[in-house]
Amino acid sequence: MRKNGFTMVELIAIIVIMASMLLIILPAVNNTIKNSEEKKKEEALNNIYMAAENYLMANYDDYKIDNSGDTTYIYITDLISNDYMSIDTLNPNNDSTFSNKDVVKVTRNDDGTFNYELDYLKTLIETLLEQYSSDNTTGLLRDSVNENLYYYKGTNEEVANNFLWYGGHQWRVIEFDTSANTLTLITQQPLTTIQPASAGWESEEAYNNSYINNWLNDYFLNSLDSSIQANIQDSTFNIGIYTDVDEITTTKKVGLLDEEQYKRAGDGTTGKDSFLDIKDYFWLGNRYSSSRVRDVSSIGSLSSNSPSLSYGVRAVIKISDITITFGDGTLSNNYQVENKATNTNNVQVGEYINVPYKGTDNACGSDKMCTFRVVSKDKENNRIKVVLNGLLPTTSAWAADVNDNITTNDLIYTNVLNGFIGNIDSKYITTGTYGVGMYASGNSYTVPQSTTITANIGLPTVGEMFSGNDIDMGSTKTFVDVNTIENPNASLNYWTMNRYSSSNVRYVNDLGCLSNFSPSNSYGVRAVIYLKSGLAALDFTGGEGTLNSPYTLQ
Repeated sequence: MRKNGFTMVELIAIIVIMASMLLIILPAVNNTIKNSEEKKKEEALNNIYMAAENYLMANYDDYKIDNSGDTTYIYITDLISNDYMSIDTLNPNNDSTFSNKDVVKVTRNDDGTFNYELDYLKTLIETLLEQYSSDNTTGLLRDSVNENLYYYKGTNEEVANNFLWYGGHQWRVIEFDTSANTLTLITQQPLTTIQPASAGWESEEAYNNSYINNWLNDYFLNSLDSSIQANIQDSTFNIGIYTDVDEITTTKKVGLLDEEQYKRAGDGTTGKDSFLDIKDYFWLGNRYSSSRVRDVSSIGSLSSNSPSLSYGVRAVIKISDITITFGDGTLSNNYQVENKATNTNNVQVGEYINVPYKGTDNACGSDKMCTFRVVSKDKENNRIKVVLNGLLPTTSAWAADVNDNITTNDLIYTNVLNGFIGNIDSKYITTGTYGVGMYASGNSYTVPQSTTITANIGLPTVGEMFSGNDIDMGSTKTFVDVNTIENPNASLNYWTMNRYSSSNVRYVNDLGCLSNFSPSNSYGVRAVIYLKSGLAALDFTGGEGTLNSPYTLQ
């Protein structure tokens, strides 16, 4: 008689059968769970995208996404703070709480619909740190004393991804501090060409009263958008003698590169051929003696010259870390923050604008769009001043003589300027004032504004923004993309509005210097005009205001 229970063989058989059933059932269960989780995630994402869509439609004018391919970002924190999403909503990608860097990326499709994608925006420091390796000998390096400090060293080939488009200007990152979350920047291009002082500075007071410090911390700083100004930190600048750069220091918002910073970017002895060498003359913050100021020459070597000479000015600032939305840090695709203007009212100084051209003389290329750069904004008179980002194709003499200041009857007007302005529709332009005062040796940059004329077109005035070699004239384009310049080979020199003396006129040469010559000589012509703003603001149909993607007037 058999006892109750299973034999060992039967138990094994049951276990095998159950295991077999589990092998069949578990994948189905797992798939069900997985499908349920994916469905839950998809529903959560759709809810976030619906919130983003509703927010976008309610605030559409703030997001400038009117053309196919336009991209913008909506911060999750904005959706939560404006009650489009619950504060308890978790990120469905990782079930974590949303941070202030989580965004919905919105891209406009060809058919006018929008594509939504949950994204995470890195800060500039986070992005740059990805370039670092302890094996690096060039590129991004870590300071041997301060482990929180990183800096760039090497040629433009070795340091090719530290370009930043910020506040209407193209910058290079010199260094950054991960503990303070700050970055030190220098403008890639010379912003103007002026005499720095009446003498070499031997004290902080003397430097603070210099022409170049006033230009940087008055004219330049005040030209920046208020949001940019607010993000610039006070910084200590070394303005001592070149053999002991921190012999004298000053605390400012904007300053100059010192000699040790320039050397560090190269081999430590010279910065020649480094990413800071732009093959142009520009001033450093140090003196050589009581009568000479340090500079970098057009071959990249360190030099010193009289402050009565006029060389390029490159601003240096320190900013708090910023969130990057576009770009890969290269010359043609700078790192960017999202900030696009819609018309000439909210454009920033330094941004680029394409203006339609009606002429058949190919003055602005086959696209018949003249690229201008914003010099200044005159809100009181409802206009913005812009300078051609290049030269006109025809050179011209300045005048028959220079016994008087320039007038609209002089040769440069009758030969070239009047013809050019006649091919720009009057709906875009307005008359404006042009500084025609004399810029003699030892003068402040403010002197050329002492005398003005009113006209519908003119030339750059000494001391204004972009009145130097910012377009990098010459055969070797070292700090700009040649494709962004109108008629880049038209001339190695261009005229300004200002005389040097009763016999000579000021002009800018391809070495970044302001020089002077007889007005009967034929040099390049760089047009300056005023565009309408205020109640007659001109709308932009596209573009991002950068050198490779200018705003376009409709």
